[in-house]
Amino acid sequence: MDHSNLKNDHRGSMIIIVLVLTGLFSIIAMGAIGLALLQQKLNLSKVASTQAIHIAEAGVNYYRWVLYHDHEEYCNNKTCINAPPYGPYGPYEYKDSGGQNITGYYVLYITPPPLNGSTIVKIKSVGWVAKHPGIKRTIEVQCGIPSWSSYSTLANTTMRFGVGTEVWGPIHSNGGIRFDGIAHNVISSSLLEYDDPDHSEVGPDVIEYGVHTHDDCGMGTYDPDEISNGANPPNPPLQDDVFLSGRLFPVPVVSFDMLDNYVNDVYIKATTSGFVIDPRNAGTADPDSEPSFWGCINDTCDEGFHITLKTDDTFDVRGVSGIHPDCNNNPSADTPSLSILSEEAVAHNFPTPANGVIFVKNHVWIDGRIDGNRVTVLAFFEPFTSDIANIVINNDLLYTNYDGSDIIGLIAQHNVGPGLYSEGSLGAADDGELRIDAAMIAKGGRIGREYYKTSCSPEFHKRNIITVYGSLSTEERYGFSWSCGASQEWCSGYDVRNLIYDGNLTFSPPPHYPTTGEYTFISWKEE
Repeated sequence: MDHSNLKNDHRGSMIIIVLVLTGLFSIIAMGAIGLALLQQKLNLSKVASTQAIHIAEAGVNYYRWVLYHDHEEYCNNKTCINAPPYGPYGPYEYKDSGGQNITGYYVLYITPPPLNGSTIVKIKSVGWVAKHPGIKRTIEVQCGIPSWSSYSTLANTTMRFGVGTEVWGPIHSNGGIRFDGIAHNVISSSLLEYDDPDHSEVGPDVIEYGVHTHDDCGMGTYDPDEISNGANPPNPPLQDDVFLSGRLFPVPVVSFDMLDNYVNDVYIKATTSGFVIDPRNAGTADPDSEPSFWGCINDTCDEGFHITLKTDDTFDVRGVSGIHPDCNNNPSADTPSLSILSEEAVAHNFPTPANGVIFVKNHVWIDGRIDGNRVTVLAFFEPFTSDIANIVINNDLLYTNYDGSDIIGLIAQHNVGPGLYSEGSLGAADDGELRIDAAMIAKGGRIGREYYKTSCSPEFHKRNIITVYGSLSTEERYGFSWSCGASQEWCSGYDVRNLIYDGNLTFSPPPHYPTTGEYTFISWKEE
Protein backbone atom coordinates (compact mmCIF):
# COMPACT_ATOMS: atom_id res chain seq x y z
CA MET A 1 0.00 0.00 0.00
CA ASP A 2 1.20 3.46 -0.93
CA HIS A 3 0.86 5.43 2.32
CA SER A 4 2.02 8.64 0.69
CA ASN A 5 -0.98 8.67 -1.66
CA LEU A 6 -3.38 8.08 1.24
CA LYS A 7 -1.92 11.05 3.12
CA ASN A 8 -2.31 13.23 0.07
CA ASP A 9 -5.96 12.16 -0.26
CA HIS A 10 -6.61 13.20 3.34
CA ARG A 11 -4.92 16.55 2.74
CA GLY A 12 -7.00 17.10 -0.37
CA SER A 13 -10.22 16.35 1.52
CA MET A 14 -9.30 18.78 4.26
CA ILE A 15 -8.62 21.50 1.70
CA ILE A 16 -12.03 20.93 0.16
CA ILE A 17 -13.72 21.07 3.56
CA VAL A 18 -11.85 24.25 4.44
CA LEU A 19 -12.78 25.81 1.13
CA VAL A 20 -16.43 24.85 1.57
CA LEU A 21 -16.52 26.17 5.12
CA THR A 22 -14.71 29.33 4.05
CA GLY A 23 -17.21 29.78 1.25
CA LEU A 24 -20.14 29.24 3.57
CA PHE A 25 -18.66 31.66 6.09
CA SER A 26 -18.08 34.21 3.34
CA ILE A 27 -21.65 33.83 2.13
CA ILE A 28 -23.01 34.17 5.65
CA ALA A 29 -20.70 37.09 6.38
CA MET A 30 -21.60 38.82 3.14
CA GLY A 31 -25.29 38.20 3.86
CA ALA A 32 -24.90 39.61 7.33
CA ILE A 33 -23.02 42.59 6.00
CA GLY A 34 -25.64 43.05 3.28
CA LEU A 35 -28.39 42.76 5.84
CA ALA A 36 -26.64 45.27 8.06
CA LEU A 37 -26.18 47.62 5.14
CA LEU A 38 -29.83 47.15 4.17
CA GLN A 39 -30.88 47.79 7.76
CA GLN A 40 -28.69 50.88 7.83
CA LYS A 41 -30.23 52.00 4.56
CA LEU A 42 -33.71 51.41 5.93
CA ASN A 43 -32.82 53.30 9.09
CA LEU A 44 -31.44 56.16 7.03
CA SER A 45 -34.61 56.08 4.92
CA LYS A 46 -36.75 56.19 8.05
CA VAL A 47 -34.72 59.07 9.41
CA ALA A 48 -34.91 60.84 6.06
CA SER A 49 -38.66 60.23 5.91
CA THR A 50 -39.14 61.60 9.42
CA GLN A 51 -36.99 64.61 8.59
CA ALA A 52 -38.95 65.11 5.36
CA ILE A 53 -42.26 65.41 7.22
CA HIS A 54 -40.71 67.99 9.56
CA ILE A 55 -39.43 69.92 6.55
CA ALA A 56 -42.91 69.79 4.98
CA GLU A 57 -44.37 71.11 8.25
CA ALA A 58 -41.83 73.93 8.17
CA GLY A 59 -43.19 74.86 4.74
CA VAL A 60 -46.73 74.99 6.08
CA ASN A 61 -45.68 77.13 9.04
CA TYR A 62 -43.75 79.43 6.72
CA TYR A 63 -46.81 80.08 4.60
CA ARG A 64 -49.00 80.67 7.61
CA TRP A 65 -46.46 83.38 8.47
CA VAL A 66 -46.94 84.83 4.97
CA LEU A 67 -50.71 84.91 5.50
CA TYR A 68 -50.22 86.56 8.88
CA HIS A 69 -48.64 89.54 7.13
CA ASP A 70 -51.03 89.55 4.16
CA HIS A 71 -54.35 87.76 4.55
CA GLU A 72 -54.92 87.66 0.79
CA GLU A 73 -51.47 86.62 -0.47
CA TYR A 74 -51.92 83.28 -2.21
CA CYS A 75 -48.91 83.26 -4.56
CA ASN A 76 -46.00 83.85 -2.14
CA ASN A 77 -45.48 87.39 -3.46
CA LYS A 78 -44.78 86.01 -6.93
CA THR A 79 -46.71 85.61 -10.16
CA CYS A 80 -49.59 83.20 -9.65
CA ILE A 81 -48.63 79.92 -11.31
CA ASN A 82 -51.38 77.93 -13.06
CA ALA A 83 -54.96 77.90 -11.84
CA PRO A 84 -55.69 77.16 -8.18
CA PRO A 85 -54.05 75.43 -6.50
CA TYR A 86 -51.28 77.89 -7.31
CA GLY A 87 -47.80 76.42 -7.53
CA PRO A 88 -45.40 74.82 -7.29
CA TYR A 89 -43.47 77.53 -5.44
CA GLY A 90 -39.91 76.57 -4.61
CA PRO A 91 -37.99 74.53 -3.88
CA TYR A 92 -37.11 76.57 -0.79
CA GLU A 93 -34.10 75.80 1.38
CA TYR A 94 -34.50 74.35 4.83
CA LYS A 95 -31.48 74.88 7.08
CA ASP A 96 -30.37 73.30 10.32
CA SER A 97 -30.93 74.91 13.70
CA GLY A 98 -27.68 76.83 13.35
CA GLY A 99 -28.83 78.30 10.07
CA GLN A 100 -25.60 77.30 8.34
CA ASN A 101 -26.19 74.03 6.52
CA ILE A 102 -28.92 73.21 4.02
CA THR A 103 -30.53 69.98 5.20
CA GLY A 104 -33.54 69.85 2.88
CA TYR A 105 -36.05 71.55 0.62
CA TYR A 106 -39.81 72.04 0.29
CA VAL A 107 -42.23 73.20 -2.41
CA LEU A 108 -45.64 74.77 -1.83
CA TYR A 109 -49.07 74.69 -3.46
CA ILE A 110 -51.70 77.22 -2.33
CA THR A 111 -55.47 77.00 -2.85
CA PRO A 112 -57.19 80.32 -2.02
CA PRO A 113 -60.68 80.55 -0.53
CA PRO A 114 -63.66 80.45 -2.91
CA LEU A 115 -64.41 83.80 -4.49
CA ASN A 116 -67.82 84.20 -2.86
CA GLY A 117 -67.18 83.14 0.71
CA SER A 118 -65.14 81.22 3.31
CA THR A 119 -61.77 82.28 4.70
CA ILE A 120 -60.26 78.78 4.45
CA VAL A 121 -56.92 78.50 2.63
CA LYS A 122 -55.42 75.11 1.72
CA ILE A 123 -51.63 74.79 1.95
CA LYS A 124 -49.87 71.73 0.52
CA SER A 125 -46.18 71.32 1.29
CA VAL A 126 -43.83 68.65 -0.13
CA GLY A 127 -40.59 68.20 1.84
CA TRP A 128 -37.43 66.13 1.42
CA VAL A 129 -33.90 65.78 2.80
CA ALA A 130 -31.07 67.08 0.60
CA LYS A 131 -29.18 63.75 0.68
CA HIS A 132 -32.31 61.72 -0.08
CA PRO A 133 -34.25 63.63 -2.77
CA GLY A 134 -36.23 60.52 -3.66
CA ILE A 135 -37.87 60.31 -0.23
CA LYS A 136 -40.64 62.92 -0.16
CA ARG A 137 -43.44 63.53 2.34
CA THR A 138 -46.51 65.64 1.60
CA ILE A 139 -48.88 67.28 4.06
CA GLU A 140 -51.94 69.42 3.43
CA VAL A 141 -53.52 71.73 5.96
CA GLN A 142 -56.55 73.98 6.03
CA CYS A 143 -56.33 77.25 7.91
CA GLY A 144 -58.84 80.04 8.28
CA ILE A 145 -59.46 83.38 9.98
CA PRO A 146 -62.43 83.65 12.33
CA SER A 147 -64.84 86.25 10.96
CA TRP A 148 -67.03 88.73 12.81
CA SER A 149 -69.83 86.25 12.23
CA SER A 150 -68.05 83.77 14.53
CA TYR A 151 -69.78 85.57 17.43
CA SER A 152 -73.48 85.08 17.97
CA THR A 153 -73.44 88.64 19.34
CA LEU A 154 -70.60 91.17 19.08
CA ALA A 155 -71.04 94.65 20.54
CA ASN A 156 -69.04 97.82 20.98
CA THR A 157 -71.04 98.89 24.02
CA THR A 158 -72.36 97.71 27.36
CA MET A 159 -74.84 94.84 27.00
CA ARG A 160 -77.52 93.22 29.12
CA PHE A 161 -79.12 89.82 28.58
CA GLY A 162 -82.13 89.28 30.79
CA VAL A 163 -83.63 86.30 32.59
CA GLY A 164 -85.00 83.78 30.10
CA THR A 165 -82.34 84.47 27.48
CA GLU A 166 -80.62 81.32 26.22
CA VAL A 167 -77.73 81.58 23.76
CA TRP A 168 -75.59 78.94 22.07
CA GLY A 169 -72.90 80.94 20.29
CA PRO A 170 -70.02 82.97 21.77
CA ILE A 171 -70.77 86.55 22.88
CA HIS A 172 -68.28 89.40 23.15
CA SER A 173 -68.57 93.04 24.09
CA ASN A 174 -65.91 95.73 24.18
CA GLY A 175 -67.96 97.08 27.08
CA GLY A 176 -69.34 95.21 30.06
CA ILE A 177 -71.90 92.42 29.97
CA ARG A 178 -74.62 91.61 32.48
CA PHE A 179 -75.91 88.15 31.69
CA ASP A 180 -78.82 86.67 33.66
CA GLY A 181 -79.80 83.90 31.25
CA ILE A 182 -78.09 80.66 30.21
CA ALA A 183 -74.96 80.73 28.02
CA HIS A 184 -73.85 77.52 26.32
CA ASN A 185 -70.69 79.15 24.95
CA VAL A 186 -68.05 81.56 26.23
CA ILE A 187 -69.09 85.10 27.24
CA SER A 188 -66.24 87.62 27.05
CA SER A 189 -65.62 91.30 27.70
CA SER A 190 -62.72 93.65 27.07
CA LEU A 191 -63.24 95.22 30.51
CA LEU A 192 -61.93 93.97 33.83
CA GLU A 193 -64.62 95.92 35.69
CA TYR A 194 -67.24 98.60 35.04
CA ASP A 195 -70.06 100.61 36.58
CA ASP A 196 -73.17 98.87 35.19
CA PRO A 197 -75.64 101.54 34.02
CA ASP A 198 -78.58 99.12 34.45
CA HIS A 199 -78.23 99.25 38.22
CA SER A 200 -80.49 101.46 40.29
CA GLU A 201 -77.35 102.40 42.16
CA VAL A 202 -74.44 103.85 40.22
CA GLY A 203 -71.11 105.33 41.15
CA PRO A 204 -67.52 104.35 41.81
CA ASP A 205 -68.51 102.24 44.83
CA VAL A 206 -70.70 99.91 42.74
CA ILE A 207 -68.26 98.17 40.42
CA GLU A 208 -68.97 94.88 38.63
CA TYR A 209 -66.89 92.28 36.86
CA GLY A 210 -66.54 92.84 33.10
CA VAL A 211 -68.85 89.84 32.68
CA HIS A 212 -71.23 89.39 35.61
CA THR A 213 -74.63 88.02 36.52
CA HIS A 214 -77.42 88.86 38.92
CA ASP A 215 -78.82 85.36 38.73
CA ASP A 216 -78.12 83.62 42.02
CA CYS A 217 -77.71 80.18 40.38
CA GLY A 218 -79.77 78.66 43.19
CA MET A 219 -77.10 79.61 45.74
CA GLY A 220 -78.79 82.71 47.08
CA THR A 221 -75.81 84.91 46.16
CA TYR A 222 -75.01 87.08 43.16
CA ASP A 223 -71.66 88.02 41.75
CA PRO A 224 -70.15 90.47 44.25
CA ASP A 225 -70.97 94.09 43.47
CA GLU A 226 -67.40 95.10 44.12
CA ILE A 227 -64.09 93.51 43.18
CA SER A 228 -62.76 93.73 46.69
CA ASN A 229 -59.40 91.98 46.44
CA GLY A 230 -58.15 93.84 43.37
CA ALA A 231 -57.34 90.55 41.66
CA ASN A 232 -55.96 90.96 38.16
CA PRO A 233 -56.85 88.71 36.50
CA PRO A 234 -59.95 88.36 38.66
CA ASN A 235 -61.12 85.16 40.26
CA PRO A 236 -64.91 85.43 40.11
CA PRO A 237 -67.30 82.72 41.32
CA LEU A 238 -67.78 79.92 38.79
CA GLN A 239 -71.54 80.50 38.30
CA ASP A 240 -71.66 77.43 36.06
CA ASP A 241 -75.47 77.41 36.04
CA VAL A 242 -75.30 80.63 34.00
CA PHE A 243 -71.95 80.42 32.20
CA LEU A 244 -71.94 76.79 31.10
CA SER A 245 -68.70 77.26 29.12
CA GLY A 246 -67.20 79.95 31.32
CA ARG A 247 -66.56 83.68 31.03
CA LEU A 248 -63.42 85.55 30.03
CA PHE A 249 -62.39 89.11 30.93
CA PRO A 250 -60.53 91.18 30.16
CA VAL A 251 -59.74 90.08 26.60
CA PRO A 252 -58.51 92.14 23.61
CA VAL A 253 -60.86 94.62 21.96
CA VAL A 254 -62.50 93.75 18.65
CA SER A 255 -62.03 97.08 16.87
CA PHE A 256 -65.08 98.57 15.15
CA ASP A 257 -62.77 101.29 13.81
CA MET A 258 -61.29 98.78 11.36
CA LEU A 259 -64.63 98.76 9.53
CA ASP A 260 -63.73 102.08 7.85
CA ASN A 261 -60.86 100.48 5.93
CA TYR A 262 -62.90 97.33 5.44
CA VAL A 263 -65.74 99.19 3.69
CA ASN A 264 -63.32 100.93 1.34
CA ASP A 265 -61.73 97.59 0.49
CA VAL A 266 -64.99 95.72 -0.10
CA TYR A 267 -66.28 98.60 -2.25
CA ILE A 268 -63.30 98.09 -4.57
CA LYS A 269 -64.20 94.39 -4.73
CA ALA A 270 -67.79 95.34 -5.58
CA THR A 271 -66.66 97.56 -8.47
CA THR A 272 -64.46 94.81 -9.95
CA SER A 273 -66.45 91.58 -9.74
CA GLY A 274 -69.47 92.58 -7.64
CA PHE A 275 -72.56 94.74 -8.19
CA VAL A 276 -72.86 98.45 -7.34
CA ILE A 277 -76.01 100.61 -7.26
CA ASP A 278 -75.30 104.34 -7.37
CA PRO A 279 -78.45 106.46 -7.93
CA ARG A 280 -76.65 109.71 -8.72
CA ASN A 281 -76.75 111.27 -12.15
CA ALA A 282 -74.60 109.96 -14.98
CA GLY A 283 -71.20 111.59 -14.84
CA THR A 284 -71.39 111.78 -11.05
CA ALA A 285 -72.31 108.17 -10.34
CA ASP A 286 -69.57 105.56 -10.19
CA PRO A 287 -68.96 104.43 -13.80
CA ASP A 288 -68.66 100.83 -12.55
CA SER A 289 -72.19 100.93 -11.08
CA GLU A 290 -75.35 99.63 -12.78
CA PRO A 291 -76.33 102.34 -15.33
CA SER A 292 -80.06 101.57 -15.26
CA PHE A 293 -80.27 103.31 -11.86
CA TRP A 294 -78.32 106.44 -12.74
CA GLY A 295 -80.32 109.59 -12.06
CA CYS A 296 -83.18 107.93 -10.15
CA ILE A 297 -82.34 109.64 -6.85
CA ASN A 298 -84.96 112.39 -7.30
CA ASP A 299 -87.56 110.12 -8.83
CA THR A 300 -88.17 106.37 -8.62
CA CYS A 301 -85.52 105.61 -5.97
CA ASP A 302 -85.70 108.74 -3.84
CA GLU A 303 -85.90 106.69 -0.59
CA GLY A 304 -83.67 103.78 -1.54
CA PHE A 305 -83.98 100.31 -3.05
CA HIS A 306 -85.98 97.17 -2.38
CA ILE A 307 -83.96 93.98 -3.04
CA THR A 308 -85.61 90.57 -3.23
CA LEU A 309 -83.23 87.60 -3.26
CA LYS A 310 -84.41 84.63 -5.33
CA THR A 311 -83.78 80.88 -5.40
CA ASP A 312 -82.45 80.92 -8.99
CA ASP A 313 -79.26 82.83 -8.00
CA THR A 314 -80.71 86.15 -9.15
CA PHE A 315 -82.15 89.15 -7.32
CA ASP A 316 -84.83 91.73 -8.09
CA VAL A 317 -84.31 95.45 -7.47
CA ARG A 318 -87.08 98.05 -7.24
CA GLY A 319 -86.57 101.73 -6.60
CA VAL A 320 -88.45 102.97 -3.50
CA SER A 321 -90.04 106.36 -4.09
CA GLY A 322 -91.98 106.78 -0.83
CA ILE A 323 -92.17 105.48 2.75
CA HIS A 324 -94.95 105.61 5.31
CA PRO A 325 -94.79 108.62 7.63
CA ASP A 326 -94.16 108.13 11.32
CA CYS A 327 -96.69 108.82 14.07
CA ASN A 328 -96.19 112.57 13.67
CA ASN A 329 -96.88 112.30 9.92
CA ASN A 330 -93.24 113.06 9.19
CA PRO A 331 -91.22 110.52 7.17
CA SER A 332 -87.95 112.09 8.35
CA ALA A 333 -88.65 111.98 12.09
CA ASP A 334 -86.35 110.35 14.64
CA THR A 335 -88.53 107.20 14.67
CA PRO A 336 -89.44 106.73 11.00
CA SER A 337 -91.72 103.90 9.94
CA LEU A 338 -88.98 102.38 7.77
CA SER A 339 -91.79 100.86 5.71
CA ILE A 340 -92.33 101.11 1.95
CA LEU A 341 -95.31 103.14 0.74
CA SER A 342 -94.55 103.24 -3.00
CA GLU A 343 -92.02 101.52 -5.25
CA GLU A 344 -91.46 100.60 -8.88
CA ALA A 345 -94.09 98.20 -10.19
CA VAL A 346 -91.66 96.30 -12.42
CA ALA A 347 -88.45 94.93 -10.93
CA HIS A 348 -85.01 94.93 -12.50
CA ASN A 349 -83.55 91.41 -12.36
CA PHE A 350 -79.82 90.66 -12.12
CA PRO A 351 -77.67 87.54 -11.57
CA THR A 352 -75.80 87.23 -8.29
CA PRO A 353 -72.34 88.74 -8.94
CA ALA A 354 -69.29 86.51 -9.14
CA ASN A 355 -67.91 87.51 -5.73
CA GLY A 356 -71.33 87.74 -4.07
CA VAL A 357 -71.03 91.44 -3.09
CA ILE A 358 -73.93 93.87 -3.68
CA PHE A 359 -73.06 97.44 -2.66
CA VAL A 360 -75.87 100.03 -2.55
CA LYS A 361 -75.25 103.74 -2.01
CA ASN A 362 -78.62 104.29 -0.32
CA HIS A 363 -81.08 102.70 2.11
CA VAL A 364 -82.00 99.08 1.43
CA TRP A 365 -85.14 97.03 2.12
CA ILE A 366 -84.44 93.32 1.69
CA ASP A 367 -86.39 90.05 1.72
CA GLY A 368 -86.66 86.80 -0.23
CA ARG A 369 -85.08 83.35 -0.18
CA ILE A 370 -81.84 81.86 -1.53
CA ASP A 371 -81.00 78.29 -2.51
CA GLY A 372 -77.35 77.29 -2.73
CA ASN A 373 -76.16 80.89 -2.86
CA ARG A 374 -73.89 83.20 -0.86
CA VAL A 375 -74.31 86.96 -0.89
CA THR A 376 -73.34 90.06 1.11
CA VAL A 377 -75.41 93.25 0.83
CA LEU A 378 -74.03 96.60 2.02
CA ALA A 379 -75.87 99.93 2.37
CA PHE A 380 -73.59 103.00 2.57
CA PHE A 381 -73.96 106.63 1.58
CA GLU A 382 -70.86 108.58 0.65
CA PRO A 383 -68.71 109.40 2.48
CA PHE A 384 -68.57 105.85 3.77
CA THR A 385 -67.48 107.09 7.21
CA SER A 386 -70.84 108.83 7.72
CA ASP A 387 -73.70 107.22 9.67
CA ILE A 388 -76.86 107.32 7.54
CA ALA A 389 -77.86 104.28 5.48
CA ASN A 390 -80.10 101.57 6.97
CA ILE A 391 -80.96 98.02 5.99
CA VAL A 392 -84.59 97.16 6.76
CA ILE A 393 -86.07 93.65 6.92
CA ASN A 394 -89.86 93.84 7.14
CA ASN A 395 -90.53 90.45 5.52
CA ASP A 396 -88.88 87.06 5.79
CA LEU A 397 -85.31 86.65 4.57
CA LEU A 398 -84.70 82.92 4.32
CA TYR A 399 -82.30 80.11 3.51
CA THR A 400 -83.41 76.95 1.77
CA ASN A 401 -80.45 74.97 3.12
CA TYR A 402 -79.04 75.16 6.64
CA ASP A 403 -75.81 73.24 6.01
CA GLY A 404 -73.64 76.28 5.24
CA SER A 405 -74.35 76.34 1.49
CA ASP A 406 -76.74 79.28 1.95
CA ILE A 407 -75.22 82.36 3.59
CA ILE A 408 -76.41 86.00 3.67
CA GLY A 409 -74.52 88.97 5.10
CA LEU A 410 -76.08 92.38 5.78
CA ILE A 411 -73.84 95.36 6.60
CA ALA A 412 -75.37 98.79 7.16
CA GLN A 413 -73.79 102.16 7.72
CA HIS A 414 -76.33 102.86 10.50
CA ASN A 415 -79.10 100.48 11.64
CA VAL A 416 -80.25 96.99 10.68
CA GLY A 417 -83.68 95.63 11.60
CA PRO A 418 -87.44 95.63 11.03
CA GLY A 419 -89.58 98.73 10.70
CA LEU A 420 -93.12 99.52 11.83
CA TYR A 421 -95.04 97.49 9.25
CA SER A 422 -93.13 94.25 9.68
CA GLU A 423 -94.22 90.63 9.77
CA GLY A 424 -95.15 89.04 13.06
CA SER A 425 -98.85 89.70 13.51
CA LEU A 426 -100.28 88.82 16.89
CA GLY A 427 -102.64 85.88 16.60
CA ALA A 428 -101.99 85.31 12.89
CA ALA A 429 -100.76 81.83 12.00
CA ASP A 430 -99.50 82.67 8.52
CA ASP A 431 -97.39 85.73 9.27
CA GLY A 432 -97.06 85.53 13.04
CA GLU A 433 -93.28 85.31 12.80
CA LEU A 434 -90.60 87.41 11.14
CA ARG A 435 -87.60 85.22 10.35
CA ILE A 436 -84.20 86.62 9.38
CA ASP A 437 -81.53 84.17 8.23
CA ALA A 438 -78.40 86.33 8.04
CA ALA A 439 -75.23 87.58 9.66
CA MET A 440 -75.75 91.30 10.37
CA ILE A 441 -73.53 94.29 11.16
CA ALA A 442 -74.74 97.74 12.21
CA LYS A 443 -71.52 99.72 11.78
CA GLY A 444 -72.57 102.99 13.35
CA GLY A 445 -75.97 102.25 14.89
CA ARG A 446 -77.85 99.29 16.29
CA ILE A 447 -79.53 96.07 15.32
CA GLY A 448 -83.14 96.12 16.43
CA ARG A 449 -86.55 97.76 16.08
CA GLU A 450 -87.46 101.33 16.89
CA TYR A 451 -89.79 102.15 19.78
CA TYR A 452 -93.27 102.60 18.31
CA LYS A 453 -96.03 103.86 20.62
CA THR A 454 -99.55 102.47 20.75
CA SER A 455 -100.78 105.72 19.20
CA CYS A 456 -98.46 105.15 16.27
CA SER A 457 -100.31 102.00 15.20
CA PRO A 458 -102.54 99.98 17.55
CA GLU A 459 -102.10 97.02 15.19
CA PHE A 460 -98.38 97.15 14.41
CA HIS A 461 -96.63 98.71 17.43
CA LYS A 462 -96.53 95.25 19.05
CA ARG A 463 -95.40 92.20 17.13
CA ASN A 464 -95.49 88.50 17.90
CA ILE A 465 -92.29 86.52 17.16
CA ILE A 466 -88.93 87.33 15.59
CA THR A 467 -86.36 84.61 14.88
CA VAL A 468 -82.82 85.48 13.85
CA TYR A 469 -80.67 82.61 12.55
CA GLY A 470 -77.15 83.94 12.12
CA SER A 471 -75.18 86.49 14.11
CA LEU A 472 -75.40 90.11 15.33
CA SER A 473 -72.64 92.74 15.40
CA THR A 474 -73.72 96.14 16.65
CA GLU A 475 -72.11 99.44 17.58
CA GLU A 476 -74.94 100.30 19.98
CA ARG A 477 -77.07 98.10 22.22
CA TYR A 478 -79.33 95.83 20.20
CA GLY A 479 -82.97 95.06 20.95
CA PHE A 480 -86.21 94.01 19.27
CA SER A 481 -88.48 94.65 22.27
CA TRP A 482 -89.25 97.53 24.62
CA SER A 483 -90.43 97.61 28.26
CA CYS A 484 -92.15 100.62 29.75
CA GLY A 485 -93.05 102.10 33.12
CA ALA A 486 -92.15 101.13 36.64
CA SER A 487 -93.39 97.58 36.05
CA GLN A 488 -91.18 97.26 32.96
CA GLU A 489 -93.95 95.55 31.01
CA TRP A 490 -93.66 94.79 27.31
CA CYS A 491 -95.00 97.81 25.47
CA SER A 492 -93.54 97.73 21.94
CA GLY A 493 -91.67 95.45 19.58
CA TYR A 494 -91.55 91.67 19.47
CA ASP A 495 -92.88 89.61 22.35
CA VAL A 496 -90.80 86.48 21.59
CA ARG A 497 -87.20 86.82 20.39
CA ASN A 498 -85.39 83.70 19.20
CA LEU A 499 -81.70 84.31 18.55
CA ILE A 500 -80.11 81.19 17.01
CA TYR A 501 -76.42 81.14 16.19
CA ASP A 502 -75.42 79.65 12.82
CA GLY A 503 -72.28 77.63 13.57
CA ASN A 504 -71.41 77.47 9.86
CA LEU A 505 -70.41 81.13 10.02
CA THR A 506 -67.15 80.68 11.96
CA PHE A 507 -64.92 79.82 9.01
CA SER A 508 -67.52 80.07 6.24
CA PRO A 509 -68.85 83.63 6.62
CA PRO A 510 -70.73 85.65 4.00
CA PRO A 511 -68.61 86.74 1.01
CA HIS A 512 -65.83 89.15 2.03
CA TYR A 513 -67.19 89.57 5.55
CA PRO A 514 -64.82 91.32 8.01
CA THR A 515 -62.49 89.04 9.94
CA THR A 516 -60.86 89.18 13.35
CA GLY A 517 -57.67 87.54 14.56
CA GLU A 518 -55.21 85.53 12.50
CA TYR A 519 -55.11 82.35 10.47
CA THR A 520 -55.40 79.24 12.63
CA PHE A 521 -55.01 75.59 11.62
CA ILE A 522 -58.30 73.77 11.16
CA SER A 523 -57.17 70.41 9.76
CA TRP A 524 -53.94 68.50 9.03
CA LYS A 525 -53.45 65.40 6.90
CA GLU A 526 -50.67 63.56 5.10
CA GLU A 527 -51.22 62.66 1.48
